[in-house]
Amino acid sequence: MAPRKPIRKRRIRVIKDCMFCKEKTLPSFKDVATLSRFVSERGRILSRDRTGICAKHQRIIAQEIKRARHLALLPFVAGL
Repeated sequence: MAPRKPIRKRRIRVIKDCMFCKEKTLPSFKDVATLSRFVSERGRILSRDRTGICAKHQRIIAQEIKRARHLALLPFVAGL
């Protein structure tokens, strides 16, 4: 038997342009529509690799998502 080649995962290419830096705004827990773009279908916060947000705004987004969850604006987990 010939040795198998390892299967490579396909990477999703994301443009590395932070939308908050472009618009010169900060994320807010009140803007649920914007925050929900950075949460997966299962309710997990997406990484910078997947979103294209800079490190500064990724930290702020994580904090604002957590704040919105405590105020019941966003769910902690997806509905089962």
